[in-house]
Amino acid sequence: MIKLKDEFYKVLELKKMSENQILANIEINRDHDIYKGHFPNQPIVPGVCQIQIVKELLEELIGKKLQMTHGDNIKFTGMIIPDQTPVVNLEVNFKMNELEIHCDAKLSYGETVFTKYKGKFLAV
Repeated sequence: MIKLKDEFYKVLELKKMSENQILANIEINRDHDIYKGHFPNQPIVPGVCQIQIVKELLEELIGKKLQMTHGDNIKFTGMIIPDQTPVVNLEVNFKMNELEIHCDAKLSYGETVFTKYKGKFLAV
């Protein structure tokens, strides 16, 4: 998959809260070409892009390329519509062993939760 950072979204703020938790504020680019197909008159952030954002920020934090191996529990509970919510918050809690990362992540804004992800990534 192509890298989305800096074109599809940009990181406004990234905080490492502890060894195993990061918080980020990201801004979605509502003019990105992805919306020509998803959807031209009503842009909605695709779920696969939301998971890719989690993956890219984890990769940046730990300095390794990752591949998702398990999506144990992925819930899309709301639509991220860039015209209405151009900035979203990302919270990622994770645990690492030698090659595997267990991850709980949430994309939200205020009280609205858009996505909950619980799964695993493999360092490749």
